[in-house]
Amino acid sequence: MWITNLHYNVRIRILQEIWDWKKSDGYVKIKERARSIFYIREVTMKKTVIFILVLALVIGGLSVLSYYSEKVYYNEDDTVGNTAGNLYNGGLYCEIGDTIYFANPADDGEFYSMSSDCTNVRKLSTDKVASLNADGHYVYYSRRNYAKEDTNVSIFHFQNTGIYRYKRKNGDLAMLFDGANAVSCLYGNTIYYQHYDTKTAIQLHKVDIDKKNAGMVNTDGMVPASVYNGILYYAGDEKDHYIHALNLATGSNSVIVYNNSRMPIAMNSGIYYIAMNDNYSIYRVGYDGSEPEKLVDEFCFTYNITPDERYLFYQIDGGDDNRIVRLDLTTGVAQTIMDGNFKQIHVTSQYVFFTDYDDSHTYAYRRADGTVNIFEPPVLE
Repeated sequence: MWITNLHYNVRIRILQEIWDWKKSDGYVKIKERARSIFYIREVTMKKTVIFILVLALVIGGLSVLSYYSEKVYYNEDDTVGNTAGNLYNGGLYCEIGDTIYFANPADDGEFYSMSSDCTNVRKLSTDKVASLNADGHYVYYSRRNYAKEDTNVSIFHFQNTGIYRYKRKNGDLAMLFDGANAVSCLYGNTIYYQHYDTKTAIQLHKVDIDKKNAGMVNTDGMVPASVYNGILYYAGDEKDHYIHALNLATGSNSVIVYNNSRMPIAMNSGIYYIAMNDNYSIYRVGYDGSEPEKLVDEFCFTYNITPDERYLFYQIDGGDDNRIVRLDLTTGVAQTIMDGNFKQIHVTSQYVFFTDYDDSHTYAYRRADGTVNIFEPPVLE
């Protein structure tokens, strides 16, 4: 070191001055300033690292949130969104698990839910709904937001607000189709619906639950209510009123019943339908069109069947003895539920709902004991 080459006294003096300077305020201030600079740099670096980590977590969290909010949950291929009988009667009630989604008749048909025993009523939306379908994650419906007092509207006039997918978990809403439509049903991961416009009138269209693969299925304005094992059973509208079987996968079409018919419902034991050429009686026929069996020899306006095929509910019209009736398909015993003119028969696990023809009241028939009461759910905000 250079200091070792100096004279001893000089070295002592230099070292003494260095020592005195290190004890001086100037040195202390420089040392403290240096420490402060290094500390600030260290703190700044730590803050920068923390900020970057927090930012990464926020971005990652938002990405995950966006993924799950936009993620579509798919169904098994044979999933059915509602019973055919309910859809023919408007699709105003749809039961899945222990929950019934319904168009509240006391609140102008707005979207509600309740438990299967008609308790725990909740308002889900101010949308007026029909053609309700449900799966494990969503409820699908046709929005019908129109003025209640406008009694001259057609079924398509007020449906230009489309078909919607409602997430059961959090109420998120997605529009699947924004045009005029009538009856719709969920099968698998596809909504089949009656599409309407002024040029083509009514046609069968479809759209997947993830909004993809939208388009026309058939030019016939069929009612897509009854799908069984991938086959849509329908009464012809464009060329005839026969019962057809349309394979939704291949598009092949065949005739099952060569008689004027309406409201075919395909179930395990066969196809139920109203025979227009036989005074609107109710029949059941095999899937090959064989062995037609008359079940109800009355003029029937509408009907519905329990999923286990134990009971058939139907409205007798056309005379002085109009009434709604329950037929036990096991014993053949028919029992009048209520006299009068009714429509919109909907079946759930515990109740059968039906409405006066003039919409004055809706009734709930309790299946366990046969009691009938006016159905008056609360009107909620």
